[in-house]
Amino acid sequence: MNGEFFVPIFLFGGAALVLWKYYDGRHRERMAMIEKGITPTQAQSGWLKQFVANPLSTLKWGLLAIFVGIGIFIGHWLHEVVGINDEAAFFGSVLISGGVALVLYYFIASRKAAKLE
Repeated sequence: MNGEFFVPIFLFGGAALVLWKYYDGRHRERMAMIEKGITPTQAQSGWLKQFVANPLSTLKWGLLAIFVGIGIFIGHWLHEVVGINDEAAFFGSVLISGGVALVLYYFIASRKAAKLE
């Protein structure tokens, strides 16, 4: 017996455990709503507020992705063209360009926040 017996047990047991915890959590959430006297629409309106898209957050991740890509390109250029075979140069260029992106985001976000006030 090489453990082939336990694979289906853990597979189906794990799936059953996940389903049980999901439905148990949903039941507890509904019971808490009944105890507090909240309707499902009232609970959703408060819960969904945290998922409202923030355009500045999208700007932050976009800038970070672009600048990290530029840092990877610079690290590759340092390795291939200049001949620097140091790993620190590659990772340093990625981290520096990522830091530049976040500092640039900070200035853009603070300028936009000042306009809103």
